[in-house]
Amino acid sequence: MSPTGRRPEGVRKPADRRVARTRRSIDTAFLSLLQRRGYEAVGVSDIVREADVGLATFYEHYTSKDDLLRAQLRHVCTTMLRSGPDQPALLDATPLFAHVRDMPMLYRLVAGRGAAARSLRVLQEVMEERAASILAERLTAGASLCAPFTVPVACRLIVANLAALLAWWTENGMKETAGEMQALFRSCVGAMVDQAAPDRAIASASARCPTT
Repeated sequence: MSPTGRRPEGVRKPADRRVARTRRSIDTAFLSLLQRRGYEAVGVSDIVREADVGLATFYEHYTSKDDLLRAQLRHVCTTMLRSGPDQPALLDATPLFAHVRDMPMLYRLVAGRGAAARSLRVLQEVMEERAASILAERLTAGASLCAPFTVPVACRLIVANLAALLAWWTENGMKETAGEMQALFRSCVGAMVDQAAPDRAIASASARCPTT
């Protein structure tokens, strides 16, 4: 507390710290179970037992196991799929490639050949959500989509290409560097965006091309 009796700005309340600790416990338990059993074999009851929290506590933070996975993947994608003015591929996925290289087993559990259809679907939804967010920023900043692309089509193709490259890379020994994989990704999808000649574009705002 400050001398005035007010809590200083930026100091987290005890309740906030408890929430953060609970989320960390749940996240850590889920990750451990995922590595040991795989996604389909893990239930909410297993997670709360591993995390040593109550069932009601789990549902205060997440609505389901899929929601927990979605939150974790959203954090990864927000951190590791970035936008840059020099990225004609829209997404700089270099950090994501590096992360997968460091933790290939986790990627295979969520998106490998033996992964559950539900986890694959959640990953695709989260990556498309991130791609749509970055594309909206780029369009607002003056970039444009070249004909015949629309925002939904662009997002779907961006994620499909990224997923295909990740699958190929992990299945073939990951001999290429993260930078080399980003270059391949850029060559696959870079032609969708026109930053030099906006008069040739068919989309300049997400309102004209809804994301869903």
